[in-house]
Amino acid sequence: MEEKEFVALVDELEGYARQNPGAYKLRVALLAALGYVFLIGSVIIVLLLAGVVVYFGRFNWLIIKILLIPLGLALIVVRSLWVKFPVPEGHELRYDDAPRLFDLAKSTREATNGPTLHKILLTDEFNAAIVQHPRLGVFGWHENYLVVGLPLLRGLSPDEVQAVISHEFGHLSGRHGVFSAWIYRVRQTWDQVLERMRKEDHFGSGIYERFFNWYAPYFAAYSFALARAKEYEADRTSVQLCGKETAARALVKANVRSKALSEEFWPAFFDRANTEAEPPKQTFDEMLAALRQPIAPDKANMWLSQVLSEKRSYDDAHPAPVDRLKAFGYPDIGTPEDLKPFLRTDDHYGDEYFLQSVPAEFLASKNRAWTEGVVETWRERYKFVVEADKTLAALEEKAKTEELSLEDRWERARLLLGTKGPAAALPLLQEIVAVEPEHPGANYNLGEALLEQGDEAGIRHIELAMEKEVHAIPAGCELIYNYLSSRKREEEAERYRRCVIDYYKEVEMAQAERNDVSINDSFKYHEVAPELLHDLREQLKTFPNLATAHLVQKVLHHFPQEPSYVLGITSKRPWYRSQSNERDGRLVNELGEQLKFPGFILIIPFEQNYKPLRKVFERVQGSEIYRAA
Repeated sequence: MEEKEFVALVDELEGYARQNPGAYKLRVALLAALGYVFLIGSVIIVLLLAGVVVYFGRFNWLIIKILLIPLGLALIVVRSLWVKFPVPEGHELRYDDAPRLFDLAKSTREATNGPTLHKILLTDEFNAAIVQHPRLGVFGWHENYLVVGLPLLRGLSPDEVQAVISHEFGHLSGRHGVFSAWIYRVRQTWDQVLERMRKEDHFGSGIYERFFNWYAPYFAAYSFALARAKEYEADRTSVQLCGKETAARALVKANVRSKALSEEFWPAFFDRANTEAEPPKQTFDEMLAALRQPIAPDKANMWLSQVLSEKRSYDDAHPAPVDRLKAFGYPDIGTPEDLKPFLRTDDHYGDEYFLQSVPAEFLASKNRAWTEGVVETWRERYKFVVEADKTLAALEEKAKTEELSLEDRWERARLLLGTKGPAAALPLLQEIVAVEPEHPGANYNLGEALLEQGDEAGIRHIELAMEKEVHAIPAGCELIYNYLSSRKREEEAERYRRCVIDYYKEVEMAQAERNDVSINDSFKYHEVAPELLHDLREQLKTFPNLATAHLVQKVLHHFPQEPSYVLGITSKRPWYRSQSNERDGRLVNELGEQLKFPGFILIIPFEQNYKPLRKVFERVQGSEIYRAA
């Protein structure tokens, strides 16, 4: 199913669900049941077939081998149906640690007719959720967790925290919550079944893959509409229990505080790696302190504009913030000024109100974990900046006595980009493009620097870079898309979003094209440089079981500028031994793991399905690169 078809189906289903909620849920349930009927039915058929063979047939090795194929497939299906749901991680709170939080959870559960809550966990995320862990997989018997992030408690007021928790309980309220939880488990089941089928690559699993390639998009669309409807239902619960103003404040403030962390705190934090050799020891504490800092008016305007510009996505069931605010009862929200009343400063914060104290061992473990998580990247960054400064200083001195070559200018611009940012490198990038107008790296970075300054001329430079370097398309299109979207030019932006989708489709086809070969493919001389070919031959000599090796280049349709090589091999064996797939497979694996070659190379044995390719490769002049003495 193409993306346009998926979007159209979701939109149609959302309308149908609003008009006929009961009939819609019945459709979802029947579609979910269809998957189970197919899987379980196939297992029953396999078992019946095995029973018939056993009853009427005679046991011999051939019969046993024939039965092993369907029985092995049935075993994979049964194993896949036992979905593993991870137990949520976090610091378990006791009632004495947070009596008000436990009391709030209890009263909210009662008000929503929600499931019994078993544990409350404290985490380091700016988020809250109710997680159901089914002890028996698809058969349920849930253990229910309320997971609350300390950053969320630090950034919101007590009543805003209540609104967030009410929203989470709204997901599981009454019988609707039970149905939604079941549908969620079904989605997880199908994901796991398909993943295991592909991993096992069992003979006959293609039947299941074809079924799920048809079934999965339809079930995803039907259950997606349900998930989005549940988000609105959870919001209604929050409004009913806390009031629309509190629900709106929680939504707006949570969005803005998240943006303050991602766009202000963390960039400034990692900039310190330019001058400090080691990361701070109290990273988590610093992040928590940042959540108490007042938000500057210009930043508030920028982030509120971003909140307003967000559109509903078909990758995430959450509605867009503006759509949620309308559902709360604020249909006329349209400017940042309309949202500013929801950002008022509070005298009380959730962590101070709900927690008796923050567990010292929790803070210590998070500070330690966050520091350990960034230390390697931090040290690499510091080392890069130190070495870049030395190189830049040397280039500065060189520029005083002679004109820098284009390569030196690009190195200077690249290092300035990496240490000081696009603005510092802008004049150098403009110089390089003036000398070499089609320089892909300079054009891309110049375009990024111009867009950062609000100059639309950057689009042209990024497009030129993407024409020269196809793998710049995802990042380049994202830059242009974000620039246009922030200026409410959605129609123009959509073209670049589609471009990224088309790029990844091309990548998928290119990978499929390179991952296998057949007699129907075309091949040509490998064109490997003599020094690389010599090195490859020397490596092949170290494999005692290798008899011959032929190297060719596959003629490609997708990304033909990136060569794909195929190495066809034969293995040594005594005259009295027949060919062995197992022995050939081991040799192919050894070559794949140990050969060093700069490029994609597919290694195949000239046996079984690949046997006809031996003559094809031999006809390519210069293809034989190794023959054992």
